[in-house]
Amino acid sequence: MRRAWVCAGLAAAACSLPWAATGADYARTLAYEKTVAALAAMVEAGRPATDLQSAAAPLGFSYAPAPPKPAKAAVPGGVQVSVVSIDLVLSQLALQAGANYHVALRQAQARPEVLLVEAGVTSLAQLYDAVAAAKLSGVLDKTDQGYVAHLPIAVWNGATLALQPGETLLLDRSAGAFLLTSGNLVGDAAAIAGTGAPNPRLTDFNPFVVVALSGSARLERMRFADLGYGQFPPLTGVTILEGGFYAKPSPSVVRDSRFEHVGSLALVDADEALVEGNVFAAASGPALLLSGGKDISARGNVVLAGSGAHGIKVTGGANSVELADNIVIAAGLNGIFADAGAANLRIEGNLIAGSKRSGISIASADCIEVASNLLLQNAQSGLAVRDSAGLKVSANRLIDNGNAGISVTHQPDYGVIEIAANQLDGNRVGIKGSTTARLQFAMNDFTGQAPRLLDGELVQFTDRFFNLSATDGTPTIIDGLQLKAGAKLTPTGALRPTSCTFEGDA
Repeated sequence: MRRAWVCAGLAAAACSLPWAATGADYARTLAYEKTVAALAAMVEAGRPATDLQSAAAPLGFSYAPAPPKPAKAAVPGGVQVSVVSIDLVLSQLALQAGANYHVALRQAQARPEVLLVEAGVTSLAQLYDAVAAAKLSGVLDKTDQGYVAHLPIAVWNGATLALQPGETLLLDRSAGAFLLTSGNLVGDAAAIAGTGAPNPRLTDFNPFVVVALSGSARLERMRFADLGYGQFPPLTGVTILEGGFYAKPSPSVVRDSRFEHVGSLALVDADEALVEGNVFAAASGPALLLSGGKDISARGNVVLAGSGAHGIKVTGGANSVELADNIVIAAGLNGIFADAGAANLRIEGNLIAGSKRSGISIASADCIEVASNLLLQNAQSGLAVRDSAGLKVSANRLIDNGNAGISVTHQPDYGVIEIAANQLDGNRVGIKGSTTARLQFAMNDFTGQAPRLLDGELVQFTDRFFNLSATDGTPTIIDGLQLKAGAKLTPTGALRPTSCTFEGDA
């Protein structure tokens, strides 16, 4: 969603630089800091995404979600349960996710068994009744806080676990409990959380949720808390894992939910998934991880990122991904990070502030549109681009960043980086370049950036870059160092693209 964030008079010149231009206004800087701090406090207080989006309005942020498509209701019944060896479940999961973690995961178990939902559609209440009817002891308890699982729960292919409003599933940490579904996981206004004392057999263990094999998820108005351990899916929190030898399920949806002390919400090869209107707080890894997959949309989310992690990470050759109208605050690393052959991304309308590295960082990823974002007071650059080509950077506001507003380094010799109609204000330097290949500039506003305009190898092009007499918006093209390495491979073995097209291009 485009916004009128750039001065209306930009079309009058290729670059505007009044001689009386000054640095960033200190009062404005303090006002921005106050608003961002208030947003962080609201996230910690448990406020919903809609309240947070309204509170960001003074920064020029707005978001209006599209009405959700109605989902077909799951009709409970036909529930069949049993207790089986954990090896049966792990051997199936290994076909899709590997088996490197199996030894440690088995070590965490108090009993080497899982509660298997073999068939049917069940709520937690009905699952409890089915377990009692089958005379399975020490498996699932009903408490005032919710239903406590003392064994891992596996929902088999074709079965559905449908959490009803008000239901809470508590996974016993000390017993090694987790939730794995190769069927369907449905939840509406319910909760899933880790609980209990540390695991005495594997101290690092924490419960987690995995939707894998041929499973899909539809999770709305949910609460997830205290889930995930380790550094890699599927153990890191809530993971939706598709692909491998299994047919693609119906697209997964995660909407209007809250994730608190959850390592990551990870979508791995999850085509056409939608992640919308969620709030993430205190994640230990990337709050939202998109690895592989295509036609994925993440919009309207609010992320108060962890101290040592990216806010949103796109990797593993993910293709055709929309990151739109998200708020990312105080990421320990980058606010949004795209790498490892990710391509055809649209990063638009996001507010990213206070990252300990850059607001948006793009490394070894191509064909990416970065448009209409507010990149504010990030410790390093507002936008950092490395070893990437075919980018369109337009209509962004890059304000008060600790290093460059825009930094471009090690640019391959295929594909142009277009930098047009951006507002740069109060950054340590406006635009910085190192071993750039081909950059195209037009209609950028440096009114509040003087005198710290260019840095690196771009300094030598100052006389060409600031063509103050231009009135027709003709772009200025800078050909820097040509890196003749040729196209590289993505992690999946495909060639990286050598040309890109964007919406609205002729």
